[in-house]
Order: sequence, then C-alpha cells, then structure tokens
Amino acid sequence: MAIEDGIIAAVIINLIIITMITQFFVASRRTEYFESLFPKSKYIKQNKLLYERAGSIGKMMRTGAISTVLALPSFFTKRNLVDRQEIEGFPKKTKILLVTLWALHITLFSALIIAHYL
Repeated sequence: MAIEDGIIAAVIINLIIITMITQFFVASRRTEYFESLFPKSKYIKQNKLLYERAGSIGKMMRTGAISTVLALPSFFTKRNLVDRQEIEGFPKKTKILLVTLWALHITLFSALIIAHYL
C-alpha cells in the first residue's frame, strides 16, 4: 500500500514540475508583453514594482498574478484594480494558456494534499 501512495505522489510531483517548467518558459519570454496589455491596471503595476528585481521567480510571480486576474476578473474589477476592457481585450489563446496553467497549479497542489490524507 505504501508503494502505491509513493507512486501517486511521484506522478503528481512530476506533473507539478512539468507545469512549473512550462510557466517558467512562458514567464521568461512573455511577462513584459502580458503587462503591456494592462496599461491602466494599478494591481499589475504594483506587482511589477514589487517583483521586478526578483529575477525569474519574480517573472513567474507576475505572470501568476496576471493569470489570477484573467481567471477571476470580477474579483479585480469590483475593487477597481483592473479595467474590464483590458481583460476583454486580452488575446484569447494567451488567456487560455495562462488560465490553464493557473488551474493546473491549483489542481495538482490540491491533488497532492488530498493524496497525502487518503
């Protein structure tokens, strides 16, 4: 039984690593472009100021913040942190990529926690 649990955890951890590597490549190449699509956003500007000196991890954090904005737009528009037109004007394929990565991170981390307790 313990070997099966270990195999399940190993598979989930490997999927997390693959997802993180994918986000790393997306973030390292496209973070500035993503941020340029939100010229009026206070939230994105503050995130950039906060993480711009953190190198690659900072770019991943900034891309993750943009993914969160795209996944939960009403949360950010109600608080006037992001303009709705900027979210609607975001390229559809890129939006799908970022939201999918965001959802995979949450799903895989949750699966790892659940697998630990089952």
